[in-house]
Amino acid sequence: MPDDSAYFPLEVGNYWIYQVSTETYLTANVPTKQSYQLQQKVSSSYQINGQLVFVIDELTRPTNQSPWTLKSIRSLYKNRVEVIDQDNNSPIVKLAFPIAPSTSWNKNLYNTNPLSLLRYEAIVRPFTSGTNRFDNTVTVLGTNDSTLVSQEKYLRVYARSIGCVYQEDRSLAFCQESPACLGTGAIQSGTTAKWVLIASDRFP
Repeated sequence: MPDDSAYFPLEVGNYWIYQVSTETYLTANVPTKQSYQLQQKVSSSYQINGQLVFVIDELTRPTNQSPWTLKSIRSLYKNRVEVIDQDNNSPIVKLAFPIAPSTSWNKNLYNTNPLSLLRYEAIVRPFTSGTNRFDNTVTVLGTNDSTLVSQEKYLRVYARSIGCVYQEDRSLAFCQESPACLGTGAIQSGTTAKWVLIASDRFP
């Protein structure tokens, strides 16, 4: 049987560089936009109770000509049933195994945040992101709802033997201040973020 954890490879020295684009809405339809690069690098590993844990350095820079600045350090591990990301000491279940249309899980299973279900879609499918094409990917979907008053989206795409190649998050509140703006899609507040993988030691 194929090793499903190959969609989330982890070895010391691995790195992934993303082009990140964000929009933050604090007043109606006037977003603050940011664009920068973010690198996730496996800097070391250690054993705890027989579990191999990897240390992830997260670095950012405004452009590819700028030096990297360390943003945060966190730990991450995987086993036969799941991948756990210790983000700000709040464990998040990134993937659950086996990878199948019937598999769903609560990403907040090990923390005190509200229930947040994830599931698989588009299993073993090609995916194109920017100029890169990945032949074997799986998509993880979470909340993906749009109503008259809000829009929520959680999407991740993982390529086999490479890792996460694309992610998108949306949490928007639409205008409700008057009947004239209700249902128009005018954004009152919220954030959007897109990560596109542009370089990694895991692919040419």
